[in-house]
Amino acid sequence: MDNRGTTRRALLAGIAVSLLLVPLPGHSLEKTDLLLGGKPFRVELAVTRSEQQQGLMHRDRLPAGTGMLFILDPPRPTRFWNKNVHFPIDILYFDSNRAYLGADTHVLPCPYSDCPIYRTGQAVKYVLELPAGTHAQLNLLAGDKFIFR
Repeated sequence: MDNRGTTRRALLAGIAVSLLLVPLPGHSLEKTDLLLGGKPFRVELAVTRSEQQQGLMHRDRLPAGTGMLFILDPPRPTRFWNKNVHFPIDILYFDSNRAYLGADTHVLPCPYSDCPIYRTGQAVKYVLELPAGTHAQLNLLAGDKFIFR
């Protein structure tokens, strides 16, 4: 066996391994832990415009105890939809003090271009997307806060 064949195989193996390490779109976001309604959650942070536009699109599931936290800077009225998300979600809204304002629950997936839009009407700083049904388990009241851990 000559050195060129060995070198070529080593190079191809290196490329294959590096491709396995490339994160999938939307799955390389920074993560943090928070506590809401006495329950812990591991959430991905969607901070940039592109991260927020991608959101949970093209994912197959959102495991219990996880979510995505959108951080809006500056706080503003906003709108969300569930386009190209393959599972139902709960969308929870919070102000600049992390105080709970309200939610849209069991938002169904929408594979179409004309999806329902969920609007806040008031300025929000944080939007938390969780698996559908999670909101009902939290028993949140207006003003309840989440805590970064």
